[in-house]
Amino acid sequence: MYTPPHFAMDKLADQHALIEANDFAVLVATGPDGMVATHVPMMLRRDEGPLGTLYAHLARPNPQAGLAGQEMLAVFSGPHGYVSPSWYLERAINVPTWNYAAVHCYGLVEVHPGEAIELLGAMTDAYEGNRPNGWSIGELDARVRESLPKGVVALRMQITRIEGKAKLSQNKPRLERERVISELKAAGEDRIAALMQTELDRV
Repeated sequence: MYTPPHFAMDKLADQHALIEANDFAVLVATGPDGMVATHVPMMLRRDEGPLGTLYAHLARPNPQAGLAGQEMLAVFSGPHGYVSPSWYLERAINVPTWNYAAVHCYGLVEVHPGEAIELLGAMTDAYEGNRPNGWSIGELDARVRESLPKGVVALRMQITRIEGKAKLSQNKPRLERERVISELKAAGEDRIAALMQTELDRV
């Protein structure tokens, strides 16, 4: 990922936080017919390995499930929003751009066929835990539960390389950044505005 130094998100804790807040990823691999990608939720376990480990599950008929054993790329896209030149004090010397945050994770993907139920249970608990009357995988009919591993492949990817980028107008003067934050809020882009404010507060 092309990342000028002033846009680099170098802290592992920040990278992990973005993954956890935006865990619906694009998992990319190279197959015999070229590149393939699957949109899939991925669960991060921060304490497994130096950079963390990602878990996901794919439908067994998905061709990408058969590509385990090779390095893959997981792309996590965070908040983003369009920035208009009209928001700057000096609009004649600025151009349209897009502010965003993203994390790319690389690693060897392994299949764990015996862990499909465990993985699905952990991911379900994470999403259902705060819901009133939340659903649990323990509610599944025994026959459905037994058939799940036949249709689902559990994947584990220990992260070997991680890149983070937060393009948040760091190359602009503080006053201009404050104006962009205000305009983003007015446009309803609260998440990217909040991320910009957090970055600005660090300065």
